[in-house]
Amino acid sequence: MSRMKLRVLLIIFIVLGCKRTSTPLVKPSNGNINTVTVVMPNLLWETEVGDAVRAAFAFPAEGLPQQEPIFDLRQMPPEVFTGFARSSRTILWVGFGDEVVIRMDKNSYARPQQMAVLSAPETDVLVEIILSQSSSIINSFKQGEIAERQRRIGISPLKQNALQGRFGINLTLPSAYSVFKEDINTVWFQREIQKGHVNLVVYELPRDISLDWENPLQEVIRVRDSVGKAFVPGRLEGTHLITEEAYEPYVYYTKVGGISAIETRGTWEVKGDFMAGPFVQYLLDDKQNNRYLVMEGFVFAPSTAKRDYIFETEAIIRSIERINKD
Repeated sequence: MSRMKLRVLLIIFIVLGCKRTSTPLVKPSNGNINTVTVVMPNLLWETEVGDAVRAAFAFPAEGLPQQEPIFDLRQMPPEVFTGFARSSRTILWVGFGDEVVIRMDKNSYARPQQMAVLSAPETDVLVEIILSQSSSIINSFKQGEIAERQRRIGISPLKQNALQGRFGINLTLPSAYSVFKEDINTVWFQREIQKGHVNLVVYELPRDISLDWENPLQEVIRVRDSVGKAFVPGRLEGTHLITEEAYEPYVYYTKVGGISAIETRGTWEVKGDFMAGPFVQYLLDDKQNNRYLVMEGFVFAPSTAKRDYIFETEAIIRSIERINKD
């Protein structure tokens, strides 16, 4: 082989090598579910700015029997935000700057990653934007955490066909779940945890039931309690699951799988026994199949934090695919 050909080949190898090494390597993100890394100076964390961050991003999650924050906050100063710390999946950057900055960055240091950047030249302005922007930031963070929980569930999903045959849908559940109880119109999944169990119940209702979509709470409670009496018994004879009477549930309008739905969060109890816990229910207005489809997660875990268990059931429910009964 001539010297000229060798030179050409050497140049090609060098160019290709440069192209390979110049491609940025994006690390996989890390972090516990529902944990936010807060990047701000330590001194600022101890002022009213830190108070605003805690008030806006660590307020109690709704529908839980004991207070648990919507997010766990992990604060660190900017000089420590290097290396592994930059791979956090969910980041809130707060500090002072020459002008007001409100920005959401995607996958800056890892993938998937969301980083909300908030800065302002004065304390009162910074506090104001933290409080005013928190709702949209929380929604974005929550969507990212649901997607991450679904990704983790998808690594080892439960193989089942109980839902597709009855309801024409599929949900991605962790393999730790199993069908606990079923009949023609209802399927109850359950997984054991160290101090209790996590549950998911799916059933359908005819669309001719009495339901005021504008003020649905009382009817939702009536339906929940009737299904609980018929299908979810307590551990003692003659007892069954009901909506806790002492606290009114929270009700929202949302979409699940592109379908309008009523979201209800609250606490359940067993009528005639000392058992209780949180639930989240989605009642879908499935007009295509002339029905209401109801999916509910509820947790029994005494003396244990329950936020992430309820969050798991929400992630499962929001994994719904193909509502199309044959």
